[in-house]
Amino acid sequence: MPNPFNLDLATLDRLAVLLQGIPNSGKTYMGGDMLKYESQYGPVQFINVKGEDGWASAAGMGLGNIGVTVESEADVAQVAADMIRNKVHAAVLDGARPLFNAIIIGILQADKPDQRRLPDSKLDGDRSKSYWSQARFRMEENIKLLKTACKVFLATTVSAQDVHEITGEKQVAPDIYGKTGSGLVGLFDFAGYMTWTIQGPGRIRREVSFQTRSDVQTRQRLAFPIRENIVLPDGPGGWALVKAAFQKGLRKETK
Repeated sequence: MPNPFNLDLATLDRLAVLLQGIPNSGKTYMGGDMLKYESQYGPVQFINVKGEDGWASAAGMGLGNIGVTVESEADVAQVAADMIRNKVHAAVLDGARPLFNAIIIGILQADKPDQRRLPDSKLDGDRSKSYWSQARFRMEENIKLLKTACKVFLATTVSAQDVHEITGEKQVAPDIYGKTGSGLVGLFDFAGYMTWTIQGPGRIRREVSFQTRSDVQTRQRLAFPIRENIVLPDGPGGWALVKAAFQKGLRKETK
């Protein structure tokens, strides 16, 4: 049944955010910071994808026993169902690339480590195109499962230089095989690029960029777009700044 909605009623009651960046840019830490902040509104969940295993970056925030490791699509489906049943408010998926890898392994049914590989036209013939299409579709469906199982969803992924499949321009994009890296950005309300610079001995400046750029694939669904990098604090509080910037872009006060 079609669901009517008010086009003028914009809120942050539900949102999905993708954070990309090179290793050590603070993506997982930001995920933990988000969960700590959002835990005041309800239960939270940290989802580690086997092979990523970087949850130590989010340790020490007092989040407790909220982590779970997944290594297959069946695991993702189970976690999503558990999140709905437990009324989880916010969740982090740490490791979009290893999730895509697991999906490809499932398609090829390569259970043994020495048999794991990417779809290849020489080995798979015309089926290789079908494999890539299936992998992209199933990745999108897995992300959809998770982001609709909670109100606030954040995923992380490493970055690499890519060629945009439409414009042909070289851009920084999620480092995921095939065309899925570029496509992943479109699954989220916001896609930000995290960077860091050394300011001096023991001092690092971290920033996240959501504004439209020609050199990086970003996204923001705002009536009044963010136009500058958001400078993050040295410690917790980054998510509060990011969410405040989103709220300002809506021109509406929300909690």
